[in-house]
Amino acid sequence: MVHLSTPSKLAIRGRAGNAWVFDLALGTLTSWVKDDANLLSEPLSFALYRALTDNDRGGRFGQEWRARRMHQIRTHPLTTKWGVRRESGIAEVVATTRVAAPVLNWSVVCVTTFLFSGRDVHIHVRAKPQGELLPGTFARFGLRFGLAGVERARWFGRGPGEGYVDKKASQKMGNWDETIDGLFVDYEYPQDGGNRTDVRWVEFLGRRDSASKSDEAGRDGEDEGGESKKQTRLLRARFGDLDGASFQALHYGTEDLDETEHPYELYKRKRDDTVVHLDWAHHGIGTGSCGPATLPQYELRTDQEFEYEILLD
Repeated sequence: MVHLSTPSKLAIRGRAGNAWVFDLALGTLTSWVKDDANLLSEPLSFALYRALTDNDRGGRFGQEWRARRMHQIRTHPLTTKWGVRRESGIAEVVATTRVAAPVLNWSVVCVTTFLFSGRDVHIHVRAKPQGELLPGTFARFGLRFGLAGVERARWFGRGPGEGYVDKKASQKMGNWDETIDGLFVDYEYPQDGGNRTDVRWVEFLGRRDSASKSDEAGRDGEDEGGESKKQTRLLRARFGDLDGASFQALHYGTEDLDETEHPYELYKRKRDDTVVHLDWAHHGIGTGSCGPATLPQYELRTDQEFEYEILLD
């Protein structure tokens, strides 16, 4: 069932307790309700920037990202169209947005198609960087959003530790399971970290009452009072066989890591929810703090158009 709950908000009700709210004015998904609880603590948005690492600061790439104000990008809606496919009954929303930094003239025009099939959301994006003073590289290309109630992540990809496109040989392909706190890498100087790469799928797990309707893919456990609860899958993301896809799930946002200089300052900003990044592509780390910058084969160049998809359920 699809209807306008307000002139700018599209309400979509699916199966198995799923319901979504798509804000037509913002051009993005702002609510995903499962079993009467909203999973999203922060709407979906595009992410091109990462908190600078020591290598980024010491090399030309990080300096250009800051100079071109990549850390200040915002998503500006241009057009949003919606309808229901007659043959399948799938709700379709096509949002055209402009992802841009303030003041400067460069931008990324994204045409994003959301398909709501009842239990899942298929997202397909086509994006074209353009404009004067366009950065030569992006730090990442993917989605950012907030998730409430997440305690653990399970994934198939490289692990158990962090990895990036040029920093992953020490990590093995396999099935991995870690707490959200365990994914965090506590560097002496706050910076980007905790990325897991070459990921095919990732699940985010949380605890709910054992009577929850979403008990599938659960894990038994007890709360502090001894009450039996089950850790259930709140959300799963599937990249398919895309090479180099990554995820990051932390109790800190990019801005928290970027704006603090000491761990004690960062700890004060720890969030109750989880900031999730699902990246289709990533710029390499390099060794810019004491050696060469990211090698050319690991650069995420902007002189190309991007086309990717992901399935969320």
